[in-house]
Amino acid sequence: MLTPAEALAFVAQHATATPITVAEIEKLLNNVHGTTFAQIVQVTKVETAAAHKAQDIRKVTVANIQLFNNLHDFTNAYENAVKRTAAKIAGNDQTKVAAFESAGNYFEHSHPVYSIVKHKTQEIFYLFAIYNKATSMFVHNGAVVNTAHVEQFLTPSGVRALNKTGTVTNVTHGIEHDVHVRVVKLENIMLIRAMKQEIVA
Repeated sequence: MLTPAEALAFVAQHATATPITVAEIEKLLNNVHGTTFAQIVQVTKVETAAAHKAQDIRKVTVANIQLFNNLHDFTNAYENAVKRTAAKIAGNDQTKVAAFESAGNYFEHSHPVYSIVKHKTQEIFYLFAIYNKATSMFVHNGAVVNTAHVEQFLTPSGVRALNKTGTVTNVTHGIEHDVHVRVVKLENIMLIRAMKQEIVA
C-alpha cells in the first residue's frame, strides 16, 4: 500500500537518484528460471497537453509484477500470458485466441535477461514486466493530488489512458484479455524487490 508521505518521498528521491543499472538487474534475476514475482516502485512524468507543458506532475506507482529470465529464444511471455487469460474469458472465440500473435514494438528482447529490453534504435534500456496489481498516486507542486485534478492538464486521449482498467480489448484479433504489460525506463525505477533481494536507485 502506498501512502501520501511515501509518494512525496519517492518523488524527492527520484530527483537526485542514480538510476538502477542493467548490471544490478542482471544480478538480481541471475537465479530466476522462467518467472518470478516481484515488487516495483516507479516514478514517471505525466505527459500533459501542450497548453500545460510547464506543469510538472509525477505518477508514483507501487506494483506487484512478474519478471522473466532464462526463457527460450522462441518464447514470448506476453503472447503466452494473453492466450492463457483470454482462453478463460467466455466471450472469446477460442480459434482467435489460439491464433493470437503479438505485434512489433519499439523495443527488443536482445539481452540474455528477458525482462531487460532495449530500444531498437537508441541506447535506452527498460524493464519489461507483466503487472498483476498496482496502486498509484499523483504529485503536483509538492502535493499529492487526485485523478480529477490531473485530468484537467491532459489531452482527451490522456484522460482515457489514465482511467483505463480491467480487461484489454485486442481489436486486431477480436479478443479480450487481462494482461497488462509495462516497459519502464530504468531511470524511472526507484526500487525492485525480487528473490528475497532489493535494489534501490
